Amino acid sequence: MKKQVEKYGFKLLETREIKEISATAYYYEHKKSGAHFLNVKCEDNNKVFCVTFKTVPQDNTGCPHIMEHSVLNGSKNFPAKSTFMELIKGSLHTFINAMTDSDMTLYPVASTNEKDFYNLSRVYMDAVFFPKIYEQPHILRQEGWHYDIKDPEDELKIIGVVYNEMKGAYSSPDNLIELNNQIAQFPDSPYKYDSGGNPKEIPQLTYEAFINFHKKHYHPSNSYIFLYGDADENEIMEMMDKEYLSQFNKEVEPVEVPFQKPFTRTKKLEVEYPVEEGKDISEQYHLSLNFTYGKNPDLITVSAINALMDILMSTPASPLKRAILESGLAHDVRVSLNIGILQPTFSLICKEVKKENIPLLVQLITDELNRLVKEGIDKKLIEAVLNRREFFLREGPSGNFPKGLYYAFNIYHHWIHGGNPIDALAFEDILKELRRGLTEPYYEELIKKSMLKNHHSSQITYVPVPGLANKWEQEIREKLAEEKNKLSEAVLNKLIEETREFQQWQLQQPTPEELARIPFLTLEDINPEAEAYSLEIEKLGTKTILTHPLKTNGIVYLKAYFDLDHSSEEDLPWLALYASLMGMVSSKNYDYIDLSNEIYSHTGDLNLKLNIRPSYQDPDIILLKFLLSGKALYHKTEKLIELAKEFAFYPLFDDYDRLKLLIREAKAKLQTRLFYFAESIATNRLFAPSSQLHHFLDLTSGLDYYRFLSNLDKKLEQDIEIIAHKLEQIRDTYFLQNNLLISITAEEEAIKDTINGLNPFLDAISDKEFPPVERYFHPKELNEGIIAPIQVQYCAKGGNFFRKGYSYSGKLRVLTNILNSDYLYRELREKGGAYGAWSGFTLNGYMYFVSYRDPNLQRTLEVYDQTSEFLRNFECSKRDMERYIIGDISNLDYPKTPEGKGAQSDDDYITGFTQEDRQQIRDEVLSTRLEDIRQYADMIEEVMSMNHYCVVGNEAKLKAASELFDRLTPLLS
Repeated sequence: MKKQVEKYGFKLLETREIKEISATAYYYEHKKSGAHFLNVKCEDNNKVFCVTFKTVPQDNTGCPHIMEHSVLNGSKNFPAKSTFMELIKGSLHTFINAMTDSDMTLYPVASTNEKDFYNLSRVYMDAVFFPKIYEQPHILRQEGWHYDIKDPEDELKIIGVVYNEMKGAYSSPDNLIELNNQIAQFPDSPYKYDSGGNPKEIPQLTYEAFINFHKKHYHPSNSYIFLYGDADENEIMEMMDKEYLSQFNKEVEPVEVPFQKPFTRTKKLEVEYPVEEGKDISEQYHLSLNFTYGKNPDLITVSAINALMDILMSTPASPLKRAILESGLAHDVRVSLNIGILQPTFSLICKEVKKENIPLLVQLITDELNRLVKEGIDKKLIEAVLNRREFFLREGPSGNFPKGLYYAFNIYHHWIHGGNPIDALAFEDILKELRRGLTEPYYEELIKKSMLKNHHSSQITYVPVPGLANKWEQEIREKLAEEKNKLSEAVLNKLIEETREFQQWQLQQPTPEELARIPFLTLEDINPEAEAYSLEIEKLGTKTILTHPLKTNGIVYLKAYFDLDHSSEEDLPWLALYASLMGMVSSKNYDYIDLSNEIYSHTGDLNLKLNIRPSYQDPDIILLKFLLSGKALYHKTEKLIELAKEFAFYPLFDDYDRLKLLIREAKAKLQTRLFYFAESIATNRLFAPSSQLHHFLDLTSGLDYYRFLSNLDKKLEQDIEIIAHKLEQIRDTYFLQNNLLISITAEEEAIKDTINGLNPFLDAISDKEFPPVERYFHPKELNEGIIAPIQVQYCAKGGNFFRKGYSYSGKLRVLTNILNSDYLYRELREKGGAYGAWSGFTLNGYMYFVSYRDPNLQRTLEVYDQTSEFLRNFECSKRDMERYIIGDISNLDYPKTPEGKGAQSDDDYITGFTQEDRQQIRDEVLSTRLEDIRQYADMIEEVMSMNHYCVVGNEAKLKAASELFDRLTPLLS
């Protein structure tokens, strides 16, 4: 009999090689405490550590969410109440955060530095198992909720970080849809509760219930710990055992989610959601059809549902999506997947529907699903979707996201419901199973079982109610006024005293001794040299080829930058629209269905977008380009080039009906994004009147672009031929050989072959020439309030410091870290209750401050104005300054994927940013001193004295402060 392997109190349950991700997985259980532990060992130096708990909500007070915020406010070995922000200030982390899902709470950190990684892991273990919440009730008051009243005559208010975060969440139609869909499907299960918290019920959370939740859920027996990368697992395991896990005994009773009994018939519901006052609601109803099918940890069923939704709804060739949009009964459709919970659930969401068309839409969806079952799904579409899925799995996540964290998210839903986490890492067998759909009616049968014959379903109509957000806000104020009137003088005075004590606690700063206990790196641990990105340049007539020889795991990343110096300002929104339509319309040699299938079958992606950048040498020069990008496996490069040409150069706009629905869909999708990124809207609109760069960004992706699409929508019936002709003009005018820039990121051999295969692509590009357009921009100052049906604000203020005679320095990056993690965090989040606030100083001279899900307006603008005073009085030790510097180095040194490195090198070349510039900025960061930070007080005061701001916020709040604004603008019109 083979002897079980044990070390540091952990019993090894299984070892398995995972060839798909070039790793070996070791699955353990901690014998004394019952903690589950998975170590995924590989050569990736972007190490990830994550401790996760199954957290089951028992009500709508948001206890799981508030607990997530609270445990990071100091612990036994690291008692500083701002431990989390101290880590952000002074760590080389590549990821640090926490997040709450429907049934679990995750605490992940990542770093490429071994010492830093160990420090982060240890602090997180201390935070979750031994938080200060047991001795400090003020933590709950700050992060969750508290009554705020300073004088007997004052209005009684509720303030709290999570409270205001969720007021923002409950203002978003899409968030409300997601929440109510889940509630409808689980009336007898904890999933009927919002783990994030309903603002109306968050104030019912008591300190006793809060503490009891931690005792029950934050025990090692209910923990699932994940380690990934090239970390020294022995050091991590010894720390976990010796300092934490061995101090607990295994719990007998596990945390479980009870099973929701399936319905015997489909439920039909109506739910209200807020829209702005005066809005025409005739086409603003939304429909959601929700289905619950299967049970975790069934990886096959979950993966099959995921693939089925892609097949039905996620590509231009998807038949159900086409049927819905082409019917004209809805302007936008999407899928929402909640397949990680105990009983996987998915939703078909149709937006912008007329109320009288709801029954027709439901019938159309049912008929189309029945047709697909009877006639079968196009096998080319299935193959295309599965090929794209396989490409993504093999490539791994791109962008600024640690690969190990992606794997962690993938396995946790499976793991916490009793599955073997290693099974969720290996995907070859799952893909093999999913490919049965190429030869069998696999997905047709799944449609029958999971949708057509599945009574565990609901049909929800979302009813638009103008002014509902204001009504909710008014109800809260009236309820609080009523509560105050009922208070005795003694109770009222007690609340005033509690407010005073709480504010005094917030003013307390961590002691030097507390801060010294938090482990940090030193500047000696930092590489003084800035990373360089590979770049080789070759000229071909008026064209330039940039190559980036890198290890790309057999993938070729191809980009083409087309010069748009000849574009007029009037054409910019048309260029953005053209880019969004690519791949969605038919082309010269393919109808749009075949083109979509070809792209999905042979490439990892094809995309066209506007690339708008300021020149680094002269920020007033705006560099406009069309960026055509694609990626494919090396042996598919020839096909990638062929499809890129078809995709961008040969679209047809003669199918007027499809063009109408695509424009309406683009408008609906942008409307959703405006709610999700309201802070970006506020920041961009802040600068748009005085900055050509931000004006162009607004014209092509912001509020002005939304208004452009809205105007087109109104003219689609009478002017569709004119619109189509304009798009044809864009096609024939803006893909030119002059000043064309080609970029290739791949291995050496693949680069050579790709260059040799470019001729068909280059030959298809027009050799016409147009003179550059002289653009005249007249800056003006405009303070704008943007009215939205929301309960919170997004407040932006700033200006251009170049125009005040100041220049950019890397020291501004350190200043940003100080302001974000210290001043703004303390004043706007801790004291003000905003969910977030940050500042920025750009290379082209723009300075901004912005808040996120903020209950305040004028107070926030005043806090921004007081920044200069904070800086003049700013004090910190040499060691603290080192931490601020190291915290910024983590941003400078964030590891990039091969694709990211190639893109960064391209951007440097286009804007004129050099390696010398990069090194200079790094040198300035590393040499920052206290006096440097104080000297920026004058610059900030001068810019802030211009008094230039923009606020996206609640209608009643903005109208009450209307004297602050030059104009009030509706977010949606």
